[in-house]
Amino acid sequence: MNLPSPRNRVVAGREWLARSLYGSGYRRIRELDLDTHALALCAQQVLCTAPLVVAMSAVLQRATGHGVSIVIARFFGLNGASQADVERLFGRSAPSISTLALVFAMVTAVAFSTSVGAVQQRAFELIWTLPRVIGVRSYVRQLVWAVGLAVFTGAVLLAGRLGRFVNEQVVDTGPATGVLLQAVVIFGFYWWSQYWLLGGRVEWRALRLGAVAVAIGTTTLVRVSRWIMPGQISWQVHAYGLIGAVFVLSVWLMVLSAVIFGGVLFGALVVQRRTVDEKRRAPEHVASPLTSSGLDSAAAAVAPAPVEPLPAGAPPGEPIPVENDDPRPGADQLLRSM
Repeated sequence: MNLPSPRNRVVAGREWLARSLYGSGYRRIRELDLDTHALALCAQQVLCTAPLVVAMSAVLQRATGHGVSIVIARFFGLNGASQADVERLFGRSAPSISTLALVFAMVTAVAFSTSVGAVQQRAFELIWTLPRVIGVRSYVRQLVWAVGLAVFTGAVLLAGRLGRFVNEQVVDTGPATGVLLQAVVIFGFYWWSQYWLLGGRVEWRALRLGAVAVAIGTTTLVRVSRWIMPGQISWQVHAYGLIGAVFVLSVWLMVLSAVIFGGVLFGALVVQRRTVDEKRRAPEHVASPLTSSGLDSAAAAVAPAPVEPLPAGAPPGEPIPVENDDPRPGADQLLRSM
């Protein structure tokens, strides 16, 4: 019996890895430059979501007498020195704020948060190989999403509080109830976010697995953060001052951005591979993950460039193709797999 040589085994292993889900995901990350998009999302969250956090802190301060620092401390499980550092970071020196200023701050913060939705929309379009959609309707979608983001943040915090109430007053389940409720909220929000930001171009069923992956990844990140964040914040503040806490929170947002895009990419890859396999077995019974508008959008992205007619009196020759300002490589591959 002839066994394959070690060299052939290595080659076969590399080929298997390249064909696997991991290999496909790695290639897609490099093709889409998804790590750069995750960095852009993190930057938008730091620059554009920070005003929303400050505005919500003012609302909480007025309604409950406590700012957002208490909420952040509970969310990350901070205590002692780390909690005091966050309270100093998000503390407010002014004793009160006018209603007009509060309303203006909330409206401005929500308007700025649309940039976060725009970055996510573009990344989702790249992941699903769909053309970019810009315009007033797209901005309105991002604006509605920003409002939904504020509601989602409150719902996650409420789910954690409800979990603690069940644990203390009903039955002792440890952190399981709160974690499960928060995971359900995260799943619902990112299932809706994908469909909404993509403009309904991908079927709900195709987006479900990506939302599950984001929910699992985000919930795991939050639980792990409760062990890591207190010590990291205290150490960084001791070394660099309050800017150290900002650095730690920024790194956490970077990891969260990677989890979001990684989860959506995982769901899209699984659905696309499943669609290709089903088409190979039974081409006439394959349901596309794209809606009719998504198929039209993908078809328009790979349509041949229009030909510009020759000016009058010009000698005959080759027609002049019109430049495509936004070539979208890969859309034809997705369309052929539908």
